[in-house]
Amino acid sequence: MSALKSPVEVLWTARYDYQPDWKLLKHDHEYFQLICFLSGSGQFALDHRDYPLSPGAVFLIKPNVRHGLTPTSLVKTLDVKFLVKDRGLLDSLASSVEMAIEKDMAIANLLEHIRREGEAGGVLYRQMCDALLVQILLHFLRLQNSPAPKPISLDTEGDFIADPVTQAAVDFVKQHYSEELGLGEIAKAAGKSDRYVRRRFEEFVGVSPMRYLLHYRIRKAQELILHSEHPLKEIADLVGFKTIHHFARAFHEVCGETPGSWRRRCHSGICKDVCINPEFSNTIWTVPSAGLKAS
Repeated sequence: MSALKSPVEVLWTARYDYQPDWKLLKHDHEYFQLICFLSGSGQFALDHRDYPLSPGAVFLIKPNVRHGLTPTSLVKTLDVKFLVKDRGLLDSLASSVEMAIEKDMAIANLLEHIRREGEAGGVLYRQMCDALLVQILLHFLRLQNSPAPKPISLDTEGDFIADPVTQAAVDFVKQHYSEELGLGEIAKAAGKSDRYVRRRFEEFVGVSPMRYLLHYRIRKAQELILHSEHPLKEIADLVGFKTIHHFARAFHEVCGETPGSWRRRCHSGICKDVCINPEFSNTIWTVPSAGLKAS
């Protein structure tokens, strides 16, 4: 197979937890970097500005721009380093803002997808990582022009469904998945009969509305497992399951493993460098704050 050309090249990715007694020293490099902050507090220094950290903050670090991090609590991040080869995209990123806030976790989910691809190392994994990064960068560029962006679905095989009835049903599920829902409530929100909504849903989405609801709840549970410290029992309640036992059975049915083992497996990759480009070597700039000397 001939090499597939991409406008970007992912070099490295990681999921890091910065402890409050550690500090990321100010440094710079010749490639781009994008950091998504999942939780925690502190200060992020970028060029000549200090930004207070908040969940959902995404920073684009341009080549040769100095940056560093001083946590004041446990700070969870997802991180990617990359090159840009397309002139148009390079120009857009060069003139873009350096920080944006996302509320739908689309970037975080795509970064996690890159990390999983890199760890698995399957066929065409590098090309898949590059394609995911393009989505991330386009989303970041849209965020700076839209203070309240419409959430991007990662579950519906496309952001737009041609059938308005099915789209209304999907939108209702996404807004009310944590509540007790049945086909009747979903159909009522779409303005049609149960039978009609089920038939249209299966035609345009490929599964029944209730099956879609189950998978969507599990997807939201995965996000909470990845990006929060909530106990599994609390996560079950937050995504609409009445009991932890029902949640565990549904999670195993969809994912092939229990929520506990899925959490342990995902967290085993924290602070583990994943070099997408095997020739890339990451430099560690994190040191204990207590070991720093005033300059």
